Amino acid sequence: MLDYKLPVLKKKISFKTLSNVLICIYVLSLIPMLILGFYNFPSADDFSMALQPHQDFVRTGNFFVAFFSALKKAHWIFYNYEGYYFSAFLTCLCPAIFSEKLYFLVPVIVISMLTFGVCYFYNALFVKTWKLDKHLTNVVSMTTLIMMIHFLENEARSQAFYWWSGAVNYVFTFGMAFFWVGLLLRVLYDEDKKACKRHFIWACIWAFPMGGANYMTELELAILMVLMIFICVMHKFSKISVEGLGEAGLRYIKLIWIPAVIYLIGFVMSITAPGLSNRKAETEGFSPVKSVLLSLYGTFDVIIDKMARWETLVVLLFLIPIFWKLAEGLKGKLRHPVVFTVFAYGMVSSNMTPLYFGVGNFDSGRVIVLAWMEFVFFAIMTVFYITAWVRNIFEEKVASKEEKSFSWEASSAILVLAGILIFGSALCVVPSPHYYSVTSAVYDLTTGNAAHYSKENAERLRILNDSNTKDVVLKPYEVRPEMLFNQDVIVLSEDMLKEMKELKESKGYEAWEDSKIEWINRAMARYYEKDSLTLSKGVTQ
Repeated sequence: MLDYKLPVLKKKISFKTLSNVLICIYVLSLIPMLILGFYNFPSADDFSMALQPHQDFVRTGNFFVAFFSALKKAHWIFYNYEGYYFSAFLTCLCPAIFSEKLYFLVPVIVISMLTFGVCYFYNALFVKTWKLDKHLTNVVSMTTLIMMIHFLENEARSQAFYWWSGAVNYVFTFGMAFFWVGLLLRVLYDEDKKACKRHFIWACIWAFPMGGANYMTELELAILMVLMIFICVMHKFSKISVEGLGEAGLRYIKLIWIPAVIYLIGFVMSITAPGLSNRKAETEGFSPVKSVLLSLYGTFDVIIDKMARWETLVVLLFLIPIFWKLAEGLKGKLRHPVVFTVFAYGMVSSNMTPLYFGVGNFDSGRVIVLAWMEFVFFAIMTVFYITAWVRNIFEEKVASKEEKSFSWEASSAILVLAGILIFGSALCVVPSPHYYSVTSAVYDLTTGNAAHYSKENAERLRILNDSNTKDVVLKPYEVRPEMLFNQDVIVLSEDMLKEMKELKESKGYEAWEDSKIEWINRAMARYYEKDSLTLSKGVTQ
């Protein structure tokens, strides 16, 4: 037999050290993505949704006029096209309505809201509710955000972080949903009575706007609010006990149904909006039952099979020793792993249901990104739940220590898995620079693609802002950076251009709405007050 010794760590990894390392990695990974935003340019719905606020700002130069114009446009959308009134308002308030130079703010605003929302929620759940370690909570927050942002597939990234109309409608309000649910948890579990009151007021204020977010986020929150009301009712009749409530929590458990009901009022308004009939006439969705079944299958097909790559599994394994230590204070509290796993799968699937019901597909980048982020969150929470449940089973055999560091075995496992992730990522990134979001940003910055794309847009902007040029012909892009390019105008026939010009001259821009001219060409031409707009014939890269 062989007699040998494996090398062992001489120093354990402390919770604080791991937290600081993950925070640094996350912050550093965002720098290239935020720099890339300076080369960004509006496209597609940015020109149609924000048209009236832009026109009013150009006319008056007043921010508040543009703000109220966005409210007015959102009101019009609610009665004529879509029901998500809050998301519609945010979409209309595009930074580019004030200046295209401000479009760099898109990834800053969206990623900041997502980061804040996720961190706020985890802190409310793990630290405030369960009184667990704050450093390990930071590790979970950073890991979740890294997976959500950087493990996202290529096709969805531009609409997730760089295209205002898609990003603010989906990712931004998704981050807000984390923040709002975190507020509800803090109402019940914050130890400061004044803080509980403050959180309760804000939870009520934000409840109605959240009821008008995108339909994917709306449906999930509606499920949670119905569940919360049910728990409140059962608690009132002593059928269910809510553990860990302090003096303030016992008071607010009787009132927490108020923001839930306010939210549901907004949700019902959103799904019964007058404009939905017009929207429905343009699309063909499936029946409710078929939509649910397709959603359950789509979770496997779209997310687990096509989007969850090897690094997703490695990171989930990486989190097991973190969760093992994090769950030290949860004796006997998590006892139903199968029920929670089924619930988590159902919640991820419910993300897809509104799309299958409304438009009959689930293939646009802005909706795929939300399904991926929801999957990441519930996958992480499922691993946490199962790990905590297993620890509960062996709780008496597990030595409970107050030290703020991992064991040598756990520290070794963390380092080995981190090494596998780094080595495997290098093997993937070298042949495919766009493998991760951060490497994609670095590639387009270092190769000059982003700068070239910005230069082309500057030339386009010069032509579009030239008041003497009424019939615009734009050159096709020579480069299309993977995360910046979203959608472009198309080549119109001579007959289309002639019709476009004649309609505008005789009946005005409104006449274009009923024509067969490509909508994106119409939107961009009207935004910059042109008689016609097309793309010159040519081959793009």
